[in-house]
Amino acid sequence: MEKHHSSSSMTWFPILLAVIATMSWAGNITLAKLVNESIPPIGLAFWRWTVASLILSPFVLRPMHEQWPLFKANASLMVLLALFGVAGYNTLVYIALENTLSTNVVILQSSSPLWILLVQFLLFRKLTTIKQAFAISVSAIGVLLIITKGQLVTNFTIGNSELIALFAILVWATYSVLVQNLPEALKGLPMLGYTVFLGNLILLPFYLAESLWFETMPLTKESLAISLYTGIFASGIAFFCWNAAVQKMGAATTGQFMHLIPVFGLIFSMLLLGERLEYYHWLGIGFIVTGIVLANLSVDRNQVETKKAP
Repeated sequence: MEKHHSSSSMTWFPILLAVIATMSWAGNITLAKLVNESIPPIGLAFWRWTVASLILSPFVLRPMHEQWPLFKANASLMVLLALFGVAGYNTLVYIALENTLSTNVVILQSSSPLWILLVQFLLFRKLTTIKQAFAISVSAIGVLLIITKGQLVTNFTIGNSELIALFAILVWATYSVLVQNLPEALKGLPMLGYTVFLGNLILLPFYLAESLWFETMPLTKESLAISLYTGIFASGIAFFCWNAAVQKMGAATTGQFMHLIPVFGLIFSMLLLGERLEYYHWLGIGFIVTGIVLANLSVDRNQVETKKAP
């Protein structure tokens, strides 16, 4: 009886870890929207990764040192991963949130598996079936419904912030495809350390420019709290929870929990921001989910796995 209880606990524990990670990432988007009027986007991104660098340093410095020769041989690729995965994606999301709903961003993010397929085709011609192309087309209709606020046929307009959010997702998709080209020995802690440190370095001049010519990151309880949350929970703790879940359940099974991000995001947006789902959100969700289901019917999951979460 005791052995059965222990086995049951071990089964649920990695699920709990995956849920904690996705909930943290969803909270990152909602809280960024909550404070966007008082905290500049690049400043938030820079201090998020600064805090994350400090938190992760004890865990990543030794693996980074051990893989230094391999890093030098793959430095160009690592810089691209830092640009897209750390400096680019989250900063663009924070910028988009200044003038669009958190709801829009989390729903659009749910279409990322389809855009990964598209980027694989554009970069490496890996898109090989008509079903995959059809799945992307169906999902794209859902995305268009959201970014045009339902005016897909009549009065067709696209908001700049929605386009920035969509571009952020394409940046993340590019990162997710490129990361597969890293040598196995660099993946995990070495890659995390190098991309976080390099990404923060890339953000530094943009942060200084924003501070000098646009808006300075305020030193308040609110800015400190959001920087600590995004740096500790959305970056540090979420990463360790996600990786531990991957080790217990496997990448393919754990990857399915990424779909919880828009679920948690919608809940947080309604509870904390007072946002609500409009008819075009429901239509967009329907097309996006249909596209993902069609893609999963015809594509090996390993082709669309993301090696690191937002």
